[in-house]
Amino acid sequence: MSDAFAVAAVTETLRAILQGAVGRVVPGIMVTALPPDEVVVQHPAAGLNIFLYQTSIDGGWLNADPDGMRPGETRRSMLPLVLHYLVTPYASGDAAPSAAHRILCVAMLALLDHPELRPADLKSAAPFSNLHQQGERVRITHVPLGVEDNSKLWTAFQSQYRTSVAYEARVVLIDSTLPGRAPLPVVRRGEDGRGLEAAASAAGRRPALDAITVPVTLPGHDLVLTGQRLDAGVPSLRLAHSLHGNRLVQDVRKISDTEVRAPLPDDLAAGTWSATLVLTMPDGKEQATKALPVSIAPRITSSLPLPVERDARGTASVEVTCETSVHPDQRVELLVGELPVPAEQFDRATRTLRFRVADARPGRYALRLRVDGVDSPLLDANSAQPRFAADTAVVVT
Repeated sequence: MSDAFAVAAVTETLRAILQGAVGRVVPGIMVTALPPDEVVVQHPAAGLNIFLYQTSIDGGWLNADPDGMRPGETRRSMLPLVLHYLVTPYASGDAAPSAAHRILCVAMLALLDHPELRPADLKSAAPFSNLHQQGERVRITHVPLGVEDNSKLWTAFQSQYRTSVAYEARVVLIDSTLPGRAPLPVVRRGEDGRGLEAAASAAGRRPALDAITVPVTLPGHDLVLTGQRLDAGVPSLRLAHSLHGNRLVQDVRKISDTEVRAPLPDDLAAGTWSATLVLTMPDGKEQATKALPVSIAPRITSSLPLPVERDARGTASVEVTCETSVHPDQRVELLVGELPVPAEQFDRATRTLRFRVADARPGRYALRLRVDGVDSPLLDANSAQPRFAADTAVVVT
């Protein structure tokens, strides 16, 4: 999702796309984003104006859960906006009608070639917003306007009618400014903490990957995969991430036909990866299983518990270092007790993340670092019984 600057980011990106396309055809042309009654055409200049004349709510997204929210957590629903734009060419002089029509056609072709706003376009044209991090693409669609619709619009503009075309940008997802709640995880389920027991069918002739024994793990730890006929060939593990690329782990140990174990690289970045087991068969051919998600947890390397002092306004500035690098386009939060706090700055060289907790209250709070929905460990690994680690905390004074 994105911030309150997202609407301005869409407008600025559309303006930049149109400026680049129309500017190649009519040198010196200016693309503006003004109300139609404020557009002034100067001698013998030509221009193009894109005006946001209406916003509406996308009902299909209104009740959807925010990105990164996990079961048991509560967060305010996001604001899903549909932006309605009017694109109008302006020209003056004897050849004004012809020039205006040429400008309008070039603008329509430019938007036809950009049916969606790519992250690179948004990041280049509107670096002041984080809209480029939104998972759902913003799609640009032509909207037909009838004579009556045009008449109502231009009457409301109190401006002379000009030939125009309408487009909508759908959907812009804006985060609520109110904090949510992320309760601490359950440390025990059922008697002895064993939870439910289930057994998978052994049917099937092709090698198949059924599950990852521990779906959330740390870099450097072993990943245990279970399935069927996993001893049919020499195994290797293929890990893929949309931002961090691909990794290949060849040091895979076969335990049995239903289980293999692979050590994860120590520098594997946090987030959700896709794991595929590739078996090299005796005849030299490769067979790949289906991909399963594996969550790589970040690990806080700051000295814990972390002491933090509030400033005069009651704001606590928290700096946390983590074991692996974090990509700028990943969603990063610091969970202070039950309060999720979004990251403000990344320092990739020192792997330092900075957070600001507004209206912080003095006290000791459990501390978790969340990267793309994956939390850093909070349990005491040395305890025989499941319990929270006493030192994994922040102390606000």
